[in-house]
Amino acid sequence: MNDASAGVSVEYGVLVRNAIKTYGVGSRKSIILENLNMTVKKGSIYGLLGASGCGKTTLLSCLVGRRSLNSGDVQVLGHEPGSPESGIPGPRIGYMPQELALYGHFTIRETLIYFGRIYNLRTEFVNSQVEFLSKLLDLPASDRYVGTLSGGQQRRMSFAAALFHEPELLILDEPTVGVDPVLRHSIWEHLIRQSVEHGRTVIVTTHYIEEARQANTIGMMRSGRLLTEESPENLLRDYNLPSLENVFLKLCMKDEGKNEIQQQPPALGHDNMAFDQSASQSDVSEVGIDGRYTRNDQRSPTSPVDFSAITQFDSAMNNNNESPAKVSSSPVINFASKRSRNPFRMTLPSRHRLSALILKNYLLIFRNLGILGFLYFLPAFQAAVFNVTLGHEPFGLRMGIVNDELNPSEGRVCNYTTECTYSMLSCRYLRFLKDNIIQIPFDNYSEALEAGKRNDVWGVIHFGHNFTEEFEIRRESGDSATYDTILRSQINVRMDSTNQQIDVFIEKWLIEGFGDFFRDLMKSCGHEPDASNFPLEFMDPVYGQKDTPYTEFMAPGLIISIIYFMAVSLTAGAFVAERKQGLLDRSLVAGVQMVEILMGYLVNQLSVMVGQIALVFIIMLWFFAVPCHGSMVLAILITFLQGLVGMCFGLLIATVCENEISALSLSMASFLPLVVTSGIAWPIEGMSFYLRTISYSMPMTYPIESLRCIFSKGWGLSEVDVYAGFGISIIWILGLLIGCLIVVRFRKYSS
Repeated sequence: MNDASAGVSVEYGVLVRNAIKTYGVGSRKSIILENLNMTVKKGSIYGLLGASGCGKTTLLSCLVGRRSLNSGDVQVLGHEPGSPESGIPGPRIGYMPQELALYGHFTIRETLIYFGRIYNLRTEFVNSQVEFLSKLLDLPASDRYVGTLSGGQQRRMSFAAALFHEPELLILDEPTVGVDPVLRHSIWEHLIRQSVEHGRTVIVTTHYIEEARQANTIGMMRSGRLLTEESPENLLRDYNLPSLENVFLKLCMKDEGKNEIQQQPPALGHDNMAFDQSASQSDVSEVGIDGRYTRNDQRSPTSPVDFSAITQFDSAMNNNNESPAKVSSSPVINFASKRSRNPFRMTLPSRHRLSALILKNYLLIFRNLGILGFLYFLPAFQAAVFNVTLGHEPFGLRMGIVNDELNPSEGRVCNYTTECTYSMLSCRYLRFLKDNIIQIPFDNYSEALEAGKRNDVWGVIHFGHNFTEEFEIRRESGDSATYDTILRSQINVRMDSTNQQIDVFIEKWLIEGFGDFFRDLMKSCGHEPDASNFPLEFMDPVYGQKDTPYTEFMAPGLIISIIYFMAVSLTAGAFVAERKQGLLDRSLVAGVQMVEILMGYLVNQLSVMVGQIALVFIIMLWFFAVPCHGSMVLAILITFLQGLVGMCFGLLIATVCENEISALSLSMASFLPLVVTSGIAWPIEGMSFYLRTISYSMPMTYPIESLRCIFSKGWGLSEVDVYAGFGISIIWILGLLIGCLIVVRFRKYSS
């Protein structure tokens, strides 16, 4: 920046030239700011008036560095917001957003101390400011929780947070909404004192048009444009109207019907020097020999402020010993030195800001007992519900029995002999069925089949009229048995196979029952019981056990999925909620970096995750006796890494989504695809080759297999299936964190 423009920048607190800001694209494109020019002198109060939706809040967010213009130039305190030398966002600026942007579970004192830590203020200064602002703004006792305050008290508390560090520039978005007239007078009196006695620049937006008379300059805004920028006295005089509200209405009526207002940068001697005009024409009562002047307090005929302090309005004028009347035009302001910002430029996290964020997150968690219980006990509850409900053998399964061998009139009734007699073998076989099957007798096959169609029974077991005789002939004939004999000696079973698991269990029990029945018959007849077995013997397994419970297969996947998805939902939910309430913006304007906010969440969620993992492992391994044959340290570590993956994914969701609904929807949308593709409920080998390749690249697939190998096989990091889970977890963590930072940086500079 050249010397001339540097001098002008020193003179002005805020300069905006040809500002254009739009949202959306194509037919949905909406112009928020349209060729807007704005000039705010240092040490003055600037009242920005306009209806809701006219662009006031968007303009302020550009001034504090939270949004960027599509085109145009902004200088705040002599520098472009967001540049390293500007200090904005940072401690040079105090920002009060429209939202309350306060933590309801903090006390008044804790809230102010939190901002004191953010700004790295001395303890003595913090204590004195807490006492001073409590008296000035008539705040309740400092140990009151913010969430218990009334709406007006919360507005005052938000105002106190903006004033707390005594910034050079105060930007207040609707500070007096919901505040009683007496306190409103006190607030404006304090703002005037800050402006006059301490040279602080104040920009205030307000719906109370008449209270803006106490500002030095008023900017009346409509549809993204400044209709005028003048002192209140000049506006009332030039339009010959009794109130600023009437002036605003007249300007709006003039603007009505115009498609576009061509706004030229006002000359310093006219609109840009509205404050100086008010001094030279209506407020200046005496100009001293040193070129300085005093001004009468003629802000408003009904103004409650009686203020007559001597002020210095124009440093350039004073340095040149010139009176205001001699200044007639503005020097050209050069923005050519504006630097393009690198979205990837970052500074190291600040220790004091990071500690303040971590402490804040801990307080918010432990002050809310419901959330605390939810965080720690929901994963354990989910693990318990899984073990209680899944993997157990079904029981109480009704099966229809049609035994045509029974004929009491012929003396063919069930006998329960254990001797070697070929008599009523159907009854003998039915005795070996597990008690999980409830046998329901039917007189005929068609009746039993109708019961199956009505879902009264799961299936029908049918024995032919001469089952025992045909079975004996078949056994004695061996390979020479006829086809008719084979058919008549069969036990026919018709099942409802719509439920595959129950179908498999019943089939398994019927086969096992037949094996037990036949061995018992052979033993009672003096034959070798195992002679009739299939010539296929399953020996003791290499890993696991015979009839391994289904819970042991699913346990590793369940543990990791519980920790993973809890981390996703909680991290995304907390981050989005803080942004929606304006808390995130307030912290960022105070100079907190997004990297520090992400690190703060990671540290807090890590400590929560330690408790969650401990409880889940206790429930699964100790209470429900899921075996772990390998290293417990490795098992906990791979679960911990998966929790980190979930947290990073939750942060990415939060940076992409604007509200809780979209964040929750995206979290839920990711749940089912990850569950079904990661082998939690069904082996990956059941997928097609191409889908299997995709599955192995998912964040939970290899880690689940790693934990399964640690639990059931006792493997360590020397095995590929184990260390692959650790490697892919680390890759996903780094990739998601980089994605978060890229999204955050580009959203900031493209917003």
